[in-house]
Amino acid sequence: MKARVVMETCRTEGIRRRCRLLVPVRDRLGRTHYDERPMVLHEIFNLGRHMYLVRFEDGTTIYLFENEISFAQ
Repeated sequence: MKARVVMETCRTEGIRRRCRLLVPVRDRLGRTHYDERPMVLHEIFNLGRHMYLVRFEDGTTIYLFENEISFAQ
């Protein structure tokens, strides 16, 4: 029997909005980001998790959970 993997992707009004980091995060190269306002590229719902793909000023992209960011006013 084959396992079925379900991934839902949903683009919402959060696209191309600035956000604020609530916790320090590390990218794949080990750099720590904190006092930055990355751009939210899109929102993903996957396996009951709510994540955002964000892009930092240096071009680095990373997926963050909803409790790691807040939207800038």
